[in-house]
Amino acid sequence: MKEFEFLKVETEMEGDKIVGRAVGAWARILGPYLDQFFEKLNTLKVIAKKDGANVFNLYNPPHPTEAGMRFVTRKLRMMLEKKAYPVTANLAITHRCHCKCIHCSADPFRDDSREEVTTEEVKQVVDGALDLGASLIIYVGGEPLIHKDLPELIAHVDKSKAVTMIFTNGLMLTEEKCKELADAGLFSLNISIDSPNPEEHDEWRAVPGLWQKAFDGAARAREHGILTGISTYSTHESMQNGDTEKILQMAIDQGFHEVTIFDCIPSGRFLKDTSKILSPEEKQEVIQLGRRYHDDTSHSVGVNVMAYINSPEGEGCYGARSQFYMTAYGDVNPCDFNPVSFGNIREMPIQAVWEKMVGHPDFCYRHPTCRMQTPTYRKKYIDPLPEDPQLPVLVEDADAGFPDLTRYQRKAEVKG
Repeated sequence: MKEFEFLKVETEMEGDKIVGRAVGAWARILGPYLDQFFEKLNTLKVIAKKDGANVFNLYNPPHPTEAGMRFVTRKLRMMLEKKAYPVTANLAITHRCHCKCIHCSADPFRDDSREEVTTEEVKQVVDGALDLGASLIIYVGGEPLIHKDLPELIAHVDKSKAVTMIFTNGLMLTEEKCKELADAGLFSLNISIDSPNPEEHDEWRAVPGLWQKAFDGAARAREHGILTGISTYSTHESMQNGDTEKILQMAIDQGFHEVTIFDCIPSGRFLKDTSKILSPEEKQEVIQLGRRYHDDTSHSVGVNVMAYINSPEGEGCYGARSQFYMTAYGDVNPCDFNPVSFGNIREMPIQAVWEKMVGHPDFCYRHPTCRMQTPTYRKKYIDPLPEDPQLPVLVEDADAGFPDLTRYQRKAEVKG
């Protein structure tokens, strides 16, 4: 990404506040926008300190840092160019996993007849994402800790431009592994927790003892300076029986920095099942729950509620607006829940795939809600697919009305 040579932002801490000032040819024009940004930033809850800088959430670099200011640079670039650029690159580096989750969102992408991306190919995508302006690189799976070169991939990310995060089941967070990740420069990790009940969580993931190992591993990660979060989701049942709130309380009690609450998205193994989408009333309930815990000044834990973030009042749909997702075979989709592919990084650089994605008439604008929860979007891209399809879906096939659905018939295969 070409940096704004005409604008330089100088930042520093004054007491507990972050102060920023614009210098350069456009300082007078863009200065008021920066003043508004820092005024808003200083009202946000600080969930942690990292190397003397304030951490407001795990999905953005701390402030004041050079990487943190790239978020502002991206915003200014979008304003001037009237075009979207990504904040986040979600990169699946393997689809191998210890778990056999009944709700796995990545399972339909797995195809053991295909070769997974190499370490060098992932590095090229990372570099391309940073060139586009990304300030967060997330390594996902499958289980990313299975990948032998994960520390190398973390170390490859230019820390002056972005921070790194992983989503993990937590099984492999040993003392040795946590030190290795910290030494490589891992900023944060999220452990995926399905239930406050250990037996229920382990049953759904088919790994006995996983719940306790995940929490123990997260504690070890914190001891090595890695910020930790819990990734969970709210359902009709978990809102009624209080399980979502129990997980929030557990995060506070155990010293986590953040909780991200997803609401159920029809994807993965539940691609065709829209019955689990929360009602508008339930979404408001989980939003209020998250807001109550986030605003509580008796603890520092932050709470992200995707039902709000993906709403018209929030950011809307992240896909093709502020993020993209790459499968472990190099296919690039708007997000990890959206199975529409715009190209493969083995055939075109990520910058070209991004240009194609944000230039598409269905993806070139801010969508006010999660596309995968929107009936009109699903009617075109999801409803025509067979049950249990092999994903991703080629955008060209969808645009042509899916002339050959046989290519998406699920292959008979054994997955280990």
